[in-house]
Amino acid sequence: MRVVTSKQMREIEENAGQYDITFYRLMENAGSAAAAFIRRTIPVEGINCMIFCSKGNNGGDGLVVARRLFENGANVLIVMVDGQPKSGEAASMYSMVELMSLPILSFTEKYDDIVRYLDNTDVIVDAIFGTGFSGELDTMHRRACDLINEAIAAVFSLDLPTGVSCDAGRVDPGSVQADFTIVFDSLKPAHIQPACQPFFGQIQVVDIGIPEEARYGLSTMVMHADLEGVMASLPPRELESHKGSHGRLLNITGSLAYQGAPVLSTMAAQRCGVGYTVVAGVPAVCAGVTQRALEAIMLPLPVSASGGISAAGSIEKLLPALGKATAVLFGCGMGNTEDTAQLLELVLKNASCPVIVDADGINALAGNINILEGITCPVILTPHPGEMSRLTGLPVEDIQADRNKAALDFAAAHKVTVVLKGHETVTANADGLATVNTTGNPGLAKAGSGDVLAGMIGALAAQGVPPYRAAVCGVFLHGLAADRAAERLSQYAMLPSDILTDLCGIFLENGR
Repeated sequence: MRVVTSKQMREIEENAGQYDITFYRLMENAGSAAAAFIRRTIPVEGINCMIFCSKGNNGGDGLVVARRLFENGANVLIVMVDGQPKSGEAASMYSMVELMSLPILSFTEKYDDIVRYLDNTDVIVDAIFGTGFSGELDTMHRRACDLINEAIAAVFSLDLPTGVSCDAGRVDPGSVQADFTIVFDSLKPAHIQPACQPFFGQIQVVDIGIPEEARYGLSTMVMHADLEGVMASLPPRELESHKGSHGRLLNITGSLAYQGAPVLSTMAAQRCGVGYTVVAGVPAVCAGVTQRALEAIMLPLPVSASGGISAAGSIEKLLPALGKATAVLFGCGMGNTEDTAQLLELVLKNASCPVIVDADGINALAGNINILEGITCPVILTPHPGEMSRLTGLPVEDIQADRNKAALDFAAAHKVTVVLKGHETVTANADGLATVNTTGNPGLAKAGSGDVLAGMIGALAAQGVPPYRAAVCGVFLHGLAADRAAERLSQYAMLPSDILTDLCGIFLENGR
């Protein structure tokens, strides 16, 4: 599902003009589409509808709704909350309802009459601010919201309930509490913010006639994944397929100090359908993985003085393995050592397939970010905010203040895909596309969760899912499985390994 900011929506509307879709036509289309949804939801003939309009563009949309509902037999009363539109498309729409002799009341001058009429109103349309609101409601608009919320009527808000900030996702406590929110063209950031959800009711996105070409060239497009889209990226298996048909993941992982990460990342990869998983690690790591993941192939590598993989002694074994791999996962439990840094450089310079860099691989990259220049393999990075801080040099507080920007800026600067983990994980690519994840819960805040995620993304990339989609799908499924694990075991008691059981159920239910 597409998500755009208010600024991007304005850009899209302006771009639509290049395809002979004027702003007047968009307003007409928006109001007509909203009215059509209202009619599909509630038969409007003979019922009483009150349309609360501003003098701005959202009010113009509301005036079109009023006209369309009236044309379909509704009794319509228009309330102008902050005066009559004086210019632009909204003024034209106002002139049209005046010509039709629809009743129009001033909110400030006819307040008592409006209160009385609300007792017999069946449908209220909130067309006051839409995406144009920020900050706090003033006294007049708060009174309008209070009237709407106190009425016994079905409330339909256009784009956003009045009082909800479009991009920041903040909500004034006095905001309209809609039963239905009719969204024009694309979801906005507030629509996917958990704090805003109680104010929306049912969300319905409607088409307003914007051609897809009008979206080309936007600097950033923010989206969120859904199960249908994720499963569409993971097609069912062909009857004549074999293990070689489903990719070969090379998992370079582990050390004597961290032997659980290789197990979790390998098991996660296997549960996500990869044909082969090759574990490249020190002998103790390989022995440990063999006990839990019987199907994995082992590539034992020499041990360094620090207990990790020795770079000098591993090159001869790793280069042939890199040549066969369809994706590489690097970093889980390897330790932040000079050997890890040397191995990462070797992998990035020699791989021709996607490389997923996690954990200590990210720490190694932070010490030598320039190795990303000139490489030809696609790279997916999976930092948490602390690791992102080390990669960028920015304070964690600055990263958390605008996670979308932090991920997008780094992805664009270094031509990589970034998975900025945390609440509402952001996946961003170098083309300015970002997906904000809406699955997952605090039960994931345990060591090992990141290893499971990295293994899942690695497996999907190994099977040929494009890197950005592999990351988006892995993040969504990881969070969804965690939500089910929490329902089954509680957020306190669930473990990262428990996620894999619930992941199996998700695949089973969706024919995968």
